[in-house]
Amino acid sequence: MKNKVIKLNNKHSYVYSNRHKIFMLYKNGRKDDFFVEDEITFKTDYSSEAIKMNLANLRQLLIEVTDACNLKCKYCGYGDLYANYDKREAKLQQFANVKLLIDHLSDLWRSEYNTSYNKNITVGFYGGEPLMNMRLIKETIAYLESLQDINVSFSYNMTTNGVLLDRYMDFLVEKNFKLLFSLDGNEYNSGYRVDKQGKGSFSKVFPNIKLMQSTYPDFFDKNVNFNAVLHDRNSVEDVFAFIKQEFGKTPRVAELNTNGLSEKGKEELKRMFNSRYDSFDKASDAFKSQEENRMEDSSSTFFHTFVRDFTGNYYNSYIDLFDSEDSTTYIPTGTCRPFERKIFLTVNGKILPCEKMGQNHVLGTLKDGILDLDYEKVGAYYHDLYEKVIKNCKTCFLQKACGQCMFLLEERDGKLVCPGYMGKNKSVEYFVRYLSYAEEHPDLYESVMSTIAVD
Repeated sequence: MKNKVIKLNNKHSYVYSNRHKIFMLYKNGRKDDFFVEDEITFKTDYSSEAIKMNLANLRQLLIEVTDACNLKCKYCGYGDLYANYDKREAKLQQFANVKLLIDHLSDLWRSEYNTSYNKNITVGFYGGEPLMNMRLIKETIAYLESLQDINVSFSYNMTTNGVLLDRYMDFLVEKNFKLLFSLDGNEYNSGYRVDKQGKGSFSKVFPNIKLMQSTYPDFFDKNVNFNAVLHDRNSVEDVFAFIKQEFGKTPRVAELNTNGLSEKGKEELKRMFNSRYDSFDKASDAFKSQEENRMEDSSSTFFHTFVRDFTGNYYNSYIDLFDSEDSTTYIPTGTCRPFERKIFLTVNGKILPCEKMGQNHVLGTLKDGILDLDYEKVGAYYHDLYEKVIKNCKTCFLQKACGQCMFLLEERDGKLVCPGYMGKNKSVEYFVRYLSYAEEHPDLYESVMSTIAVD
């Protein structure tokens, strides 16, 4: 593909070199094909050995401990707005199944495939509301801590609505859990977080969190954070101000999930949706000037993404940083490689690569004491999905910097349709916008390029 010269409004021109992974000022009449580009090869096959290696060096083990919940939040990913999950039947995860999965993984942790000495694995307890199956959580932790000669250590985390926090906070503190509380701001802001009778949960949750804060202040300071969902009853400024004032914390703010919507959910989500960046842009100047709010306007945020994608100084993992594989070989899409980051066991015994992608893409099962996890079948499953999207990837200008998960793509006529596809014309518009932004904010570009960020 020939390089296209990109002209800005100030009459400067740039050309991007894939080989050199930089933008260069276009001067002295250089031709469009001045840079000789490397041909990109896409890799779609995964061997059993590679998958074993990923599992042996696993970062996160996620366990859905129950699909029951004591709330019925309006926007819940397992509620009426969505259709990509298993029916919620108030099931409890069985320890026998969890133990079987841990035993399978521990064999790999003890093997030569484990290349990370004393690696820490985060064990996440997922729901539903995880505190509704505290027995399973305690059994799992006790078993993990009884394992010998596995060359890994464990830490624990949980996202909870806080309704049962007063019953179990002593244990959570004892095991040094990282806790993420779901709270959308003050009582009005949290109006979608209701119980089965439609009654607000704020009057129960807020005192529980305050109790933990006063009882275990050091733990609270180090281990607790907040997640808020943005919608039509709150704003970025509302959420930040309330959480900061009441708890001294800077919350995470997430938009409503737009994947896996039911037909009913599509219209309802349009009404409820509130853009994170738009909400920040509308916030008062006094709020945006406060350093602790640590959020940028939409232009600056997208510029950071642009720089990450097109400077070549970005790696998904330390393995990628030192990977000796041919630098012209890439994976289609931004999908994590099989079990590269995590493995997720649902309450129905499905084994999934992630908790964020719905429950339709099953890589294995664990039921009634039988583990079915065939590495060759897992590799073939990924291969088949890659083949459905690779044609687009070959002509997409973002082919080296894709962040799209293929598990979230819609299939049409046997092909996976990518909403982030970028052809030549769209890419020029994209580059013009952010190269102009870079020229207008040279200090920001310098800051980004001189900073090491670890996710």
